[in-house]
Amino acid sequence: MKRTLTYCLALVVLAAVFVPSAITFGQNQRVPSGPDRIYQGAEPHPNIYRAIRALEAAKGDLQDAAHDYCGHRVEALESTNNALSQLGAAIACDERHRASTGAAITPASEADPVVAGGERHPLIRAAINALRSARGDLQRAAHDYCGHRVEALESTNRALNQLQYALNCDRR
Repeated sequence: MKRTLTYCLALVVLAAVFVPSAITFGQNQRVPSGPDRIYQGAEPHPNIYRAIRALEAAKGDLQDAAHDYCGHRVEALESTNNALSQLGAAIACDERHRASTGAAITPASEADPVVAGGERHPLIRAAINALRSARGDLQRAAHDYCGHRVEALESTNRALNQLQYALNCDRR
């Protein structure tokens, strides 16, 4: 009985020390700008932000890939960059629309890294996975964003096609 009372008292003391610190920590977080932010409350466009993070992951994988793949890797990278540019324009369109509302912003969660193991071309496969994720997010997005979502989706599809050509090129 005495041991149980000691444990309960210890838990109360720990809670008294750590709970206020955790609350203060959460209140002091800096709000970033740019594509790594989302609107406070229910995010109205989570698919666009997830697509941006997936495209950035694909871009990094494509930049790090060792082979040219008959020029298709470069074409895929250009299409990925175009998709990112279109989504940047989509965010700008959305911000112009929201400027009058004064919507507050809060940081988005980090993207999950894409890992491909035991693969002959792991970076290309990782880029394909990231691009497929971005394509799904863009297809599920609820708004047109002044036409930029469709352009980003088309660029993402072009990048995916180029990577398929790249893998086919390497099989020859």
